[in-house]
Amino acid sequence: MKKQLLAIAFLASSVASAQWTENFNAATGSLIPVGWFQNNVDGLTPNSSIAAYNFGTNAGVTRNVTTAFGLHSSHANVLVTTSKYTSAGTSNDWVISPNFLVPANAVFSWDATSFDPTATGSYELRISTTGTTVANFSTVLFSIAGEIYNPGDAATAGFTQRGVSLGAYAGQNVHLAIHDISNDKWQIAYDNFACSVPANQHDGSVLTVNGLTRYMVGAGNQNVSATIKQLGYGTATTAWMNYKVNNSATVSQTIALAPSLGYYGTQNVAFTTPAALTLGTNKVKVWISGMNTSSEVNVANDTAVQYVYVASQSVTINALIEEFTSSTCGPCASLNSSFDPLLTSNNVNVAGSNLNAVKYQVNWPSPGNDPSYNPDVLARRTYYNVNSAPTVLYNGTAGSGNQTNINIAKMAPAYANITPTISYNAGAVTANATITPFVTIPSASPIKVYQALVQSFYNYPGASTSQKDYKHAMRSMYPSAGTTYTTTDGTPFNVTFNHTLAYGSTASGTPGQGTTNFWTSTGSFVYEYVVWLQDAVTRQVLQSGSAFTSSVVVPSSIKEYSNGGSIGIYPNPAKDFAVVGIKLDSNSPVDISIIDVTGKLVYTNKSDEVMAGASEIRINTSEFATGTYNVIVKTNTGILKDKLIVVK
Repeated sequence: MKKQLLAIAFLASSVASAQWTENFNAATGSLIPVGWFQNNVDGLTPNSSIAAYNFGTNAGVTRNVTTAFGLHSSHANVLVTTSKYTSAGTSNDWVISPNFLVPANAVFSWDATSFDPTATGSYELRISTTGTTVANFSTVLFSIAGEIYNPGDAATAGFTQRGVSLGAYAGQNVHLAIHDISNDKWQIAYDNFACSVPANQHDGSVLTVNGLTRYMVGAGNQNVSATIKQLGYGTATTAWMNYKVNNSATVSQTIALAPSLGYYGTQNVAFTTPAALTLGTNKVKVWISGMNTSSEVNVANDTAVQYVYVASQSVTINALIEEFTSSTCGPCASLNSSFDPLLTSNNVNVAGSNLNAVKYQVNWPSPGNDPSYNPDVLARRTYYNVNSAPTVLYNGTAGSGNQTNINIAKMAPAYANITPTISYNAGAVTANATITPFVTIPSASPIKVYQALVQSFYNYPGASTSQKDYKHAMRSMYPSAGTTYTTTDGTPFNVTFNHTLAYGSTASGTPGQGTTNFWTSTGSFVYEYVVWLQDAVTRQVLQSGSAFTSSVVVPSSIKEYSNGGSIGIYPNPAKDFAVVGIKLDSNSPVDISIIDVTGKLVYTNKSDEVMAGASEIRINTSEFATGTYNVIVKTNTGILKDKLIVVK
């Protein structure tokens, strides 16, 4: 289908100002701004999964990402295109700006992002000096095979600034077009379009320090390089570059740029003198002091810093998998049907394993009523700027849910040891971990410790997808924002997580959304404790560990007695087995008797002495007749009683 639409309103032949901007915040609903054109050339039907965004036959729509995600606080409304169609196909969608006059030395900049880190979208920026039909846009100013998804931070998360020179079009009226050429990708977002004139002919900016590994083992020389960008309207052929490590002498070098750099051009430049790094913290500062024959005028963007933490040793990592998923997400159910068995086969969260997992149940897509969603999930989602489910992360980096990525994650070096423990007693869990780092970071530490209390398994029949069983779901974090620690090589420190347990309030044991309550509808109730060390800046996981309790009685069925003992039976009603859990204040021999309604003894067990605290005894009930039974537990301090119901 070929159909050009104009957002209806009075539009002068050109924007009166010599400079032109559009941030999409004045758009109404999902409509593109007044005065913009669109060409939906492909005519493909958007997938039902994006129906809420009102693409219909539109080439693009506006969408409020701050409202949608609770992130991107500097963006709000943005322009969005998609190539997610009912039947997979390549997009040929055009969103075209009003015409505007290009002043001398003008440049054009914008922000862009893909919403899915594993399915990045492709697009072009084209220009026309004659009209708004597709044929008028024969010149490509910019193209990208996959617009990146950059986690960033809560204010700028996900968006990368792009730019091109419009110097060749000075004095002309032009239209610019976003041309989506993706195939079966989710969505691309664009914002903050601006035609402007830079203040300086040359304005060098150091974007990143390269060539250095943030964490490494052993002191020694490392090569230093940096990515620089030209933000002036001229063309740069040389750059005056400098670096220093901590308080050492400055190393300076004039570097020839090949090719030369025009506006928004970037290039990696390398120093010929390596940096001498020592054990511990190394602050590597790189800056540009001029381009061509001109010293820098705008010094605010001249410098970038890279910290390199040199460890005395590395050890085998216990890799960490984090997954954002939901009981209302069809693709999540599809992934987990194979991913959950894969995690089990890799002995995830099992003693002696080198793989740990935490799953975060999010509150989208519609109806957004996953009972396991809570503020701790939101905090973790905000930290990673996750906008799509399922999203799987390995040691803090997004990837696909497969064995290949698991194997890669297990090969990463670790720069600490973690020894965790967990215990359950009287309705509370106490978790501890001893962490021994192998790098010294005495101040301004990026290292945080995260602790999560996880439910190993629960069943949720009310899920709106085919997935009804859920594993390794995070229920509480302490704290959700993590705790920052300075570290000393070889010196252990301890962390603790005390959590008073609460449980689902419904008959089926479902927790209320927004709470840290546990589910009580599991056949095997196990608490898992996962603790990890993570760089808060790069999100690299440096080490993880896990511990778990043995199966414990569901506390909502426990009856407390005046002598301090308690008894609980789970599952109840029981079919094939029942677990009798008891809690004692002191060591005692324990006898268990089970009597039916006629007074007949159907089961007896004279056990050895049971230690103080919580203990469990599993009873085979598969041969019991359907009915109600009295369970009697005799101890030194008295008799504990409860009812057991057996069903077939």
